[in-house]
Amino acid sequence: MKLLIHFLIFSILMTFISCKKESVSGPELAEVWVKTNGIESLTVNCLTKHKNNLFAGTSNRGVYWSVDNGANWIPRKTGLTDTLVRVMVSNDNVLFVGTESHGVFRSSNEGLSWEISNNGIGNSRILSLVVTDNYIFAGTQDKGLYRSIDQGSTWQWSGNGIPFNTIRSLTRCDSGLFAGTKGGGIYRSTDIGTTWNSVSIPNTNGWVTSLYIDGSTILASSGSSVSNVYRSTDLGTYWQDADSGMSSPGVYAFASNQSLIYAGTYWGFYFSTDNGMSWNEASQGLPDKTIYALIVESPFLYAGGYGKGVWRRKLSQIVPDK
Repeated sequence: MKLLIHFLIFSILMTFISCKKESVSGPELAEVWVKTNGIESLTVNCLTKHKNNLFAGTSNRGVYWSVDNGANWIPRKTGLTDTLVRVMVSNDNVLFVGTESHGVFRSSNEGLSWEISNNGIGNSRILSLVVTDNYIFAGTQDKGLYRSIDQGSTWQWSGNGIPFNTIRSLTRCDSGLFAGTKGGGIYRSTDIGTTWNSVSIPNTNGWVTSLYIDGSTILASSGSSVSNVYRSTDLGTYWQDADSGMSSPGVYAFASNQSLIYAGTYWGFYFSTDNGMSWNEASQGLPDKTIYALIVESPFLYAGGYGKGVWRRKLSQIVPDK
């Protein structure tokens, strides 16, 4: 009888422990990617940091602002007459957004109010923006590349050497500025956009939708069916396919943190631990796998995409310590 009682007590105790484990591990696994508040169901095209706060540019709802590490978002679109925001960048004092049909807008008060800033560009569709030193560059659809040297008050055409009018992506590094085009591949400037020279890249049909540069390594993505990502370790002289493990037709956004590179694609979120040579998918838990925007702000990685707002994930969860 005593043995039977001990057996029953042991069984009840083990059942309790098992249930307790399930109640902890279940939510932890379910919340690897966590939905943020205030921006649900919106399409997020871009993410940036400005003065220690996060900003998100959306389709048809303007700009949203977060002061609590992206947990909650509130709209900041006063004066923003074109609320389809495609791209966003900032320097120390000013936040710039590129819109669907009204060029560039700027804000000097953290998005509290906006003013149009397209003198010289006109009502262009802005596809890309980059800031370097005191210069701002804007890549347009069908109207080429423009540069501003006065915080966006005026713009001048700056595409000397680029015989293509759609500038899909812009980025910078210590070795200069790089522009990805529609139809012409990649161009590089070493004189702050005064002149540009072609950087050859194979098998892309000339479409370069996104660029990532770190040191002498370039990653470029295109809409080509031959390869999703190309990689050069000598600033574009030689290229190789670099999409092993990636089953998506193209990368919309790159980001990085220490030795990891992240990619947001049409079919999910990927990370690379070998400088972009191969990729691992880690998009489980996202409601829609189309990712247009990524940003790293420790301790989180943030992803925005089609119709799902902004989700965040702890950097430590992407490649857990072994």
